[in-house]
Amino acid sequence: MSEVKPVIVPEPAKLEFRGRWLSFDGFSNLDPFIAEEFNLPKGKWEIKRVEREGTGLEVKEGYVEVWGDPRIYTATLIQLVMQGGCCAIPDVRVEEKLRFEFRGFHLDVARGGVASVEELKRLLRWLFLLKYNFLAIYVEDLFPWDRYPDIGAKRGRYTNEEWREVVEYGKKLGIEVFPSLELAGHMENILTLPKYWRYSEWHRPEEGCLDVGDPEARRFAEELLEEAIAKTDSKYIHVGGDETWAMGRGKSLDRTLKFEGPRLYADHHSRLIKMVKERDKVPMIWGDMVAGMYLRETERELWKPILENPVWREAVIANWDYSPNTVEYFKDKIRLFKDKGYEQVACPGLWNWNKYYPDFDTALTNVKNFLQAAREEGVKGFMVTAWGDDGEECLYSFLYPLILASMEYAEGSGSWEEKWLALSGEPREVLEVRKAFGKGEVANFIKRVLFSPTDEVKNLPVFDSWRKALELAEGVRLPPDLAFIKRCLEVGLRKVESKATAADFLGLASLYADLWLRERKPANLVRVYARFYSAAALLELEKKVGKLY
Repeated sequence: MSEVKPVIVPEPAKLEFRGRWLSFDGFSNLDPFIAEEFNLPKGKWEIKRVEREGTGLEVKEGYVEVWGDPRIYTATLIQLVMQGGCCAIPDVRVEEKLRFEFRGFHLDVARGGVASVEELKRLLRWLFLLKYNFLAIYVEDLFPWDRYPDIGAKRGRYTNEEWREVVEYGKKLGIEVFPSLELAGHMENILTLPKYWRYSEWHRPEEGCLDVGDPEARRFAEELLEEAIAKTDSKYIHVGGDETWAMGRGKSLDRTLKFEGPRLYADHHSRLIKMVKERDKVPMIWGDMVAGMYLRETERELWKPILENPVWREAVIANWDYSPNTVEYFKDKIRLFKDKGYEQVACPGLWNWNKYYPDFDTALTNVKNFLQAAREEGVKGFMVTAWGDDGEECLYSFLYPLILASMEYAEGSGSWEEKWLALSGEPREVLEVRKAFGKGEVANFIKRVLFSPTDEVKNLPVFDSWRKALELAEGVRLPPDLAFIKRCLEVGLRKVESKATAADFLGLASLYADLWLRERKPANLVRVYARFYSAAALLELEKKVGKLY
């Protein structure tokens, strides 16, 4: 053990390891809450606070000197003790300096899989250990609005008690939990309820865009925000504002016969921002519509004027971009707002949406380059996003190594793999399988192969990569979540080789349901079940009639 050098996430400014590990039996004066939540023993070692510049710690014989930010040095202490198996601690001196004031993670729980309270607590422990200080929970219709108890009622919405429990747990760990709301676009799960159809901009409420030209609809959104603010302890609250493409094109256009989407957007969000500011909180808003950055060229010209609106100085822009582009590309994206004097956080993505397993390659390129640009441009902070479009099938457990890698790219050296192994206790061969499953030609095609007609997928140029991943996994003892992905690949190959049976797909449904219920509420699981059952029916039909088309 003495030759094993400890690691710290993120890589500190200074790590001096003096070549030995000391016998350790636990701390006598560690915060009891922290000790219990991280299963740390109580022993004779003492934590001694000293006055020095910066933040850090130094291990001595039988005690540890600490200084600076207690949240940071406590997380480092736990990392070191974990690596010693709770019975040894390395003889080290550590000095830490974090660049970003805002270090956030943004989790979508609204597209199907509603994280249980226990899962959110598990996530908060991981975030604490890695030195994140904010968790945004993307709720759409799942916030516990007392005034509108019907909203989200059949989709697993949080109760007041559940929400408060998560917020208080985060507070004890020094992590501010705040809601990420949708109050203009992406309101489909609200607007498709018959009671709220009248507030929809478009004739299809599934578009999810609020008719902000209607005073009654605006007041509805403001009431949702009022209650969310009242139940938010964090200084931040996210008012949404992304992808409002239908704004100004439906009922608003009918009223004036003139397209006024950009003005309606700016006026509506100006009111929301003012509401948040009046309650001494900091509003956050997505940056895509403010800059018109993902619109067609002709559309972008129409939206361009609102970028000059001074109201955006009153908010923090959540500048999202999930592309695997270059550092210079992301610097240009950051300067769109920086040159206007707007405060922003960089928001890369973990590429877990629309799939059962994250695309590691694309996610890590996006995170690495975007956060390097954010560092070099002096951005306030970052908020790594995990979305769940199309049913949120990607298990939260698959995100944990990417959350670690993101912090290491943001604040450390970027060498995340050894640190994942040290803190997770995972064997290297499992990590290699994890990475192989995260290749784009594997992760991005699992759903397509499993759920499409066989003739449409049997000639895809991805199956050599699938076989290589399975060869790598052969004989490796995988955790249940990775074993499920392995089984997905096996069934997919059986399908294109005309060997699969309906029982294969029903078996996948059962495996997945067990994994879902370890993390999430039962609500919405039937939708995912149905996909596997439909795939089994499709397979049976193909056997009966041959080619379908």
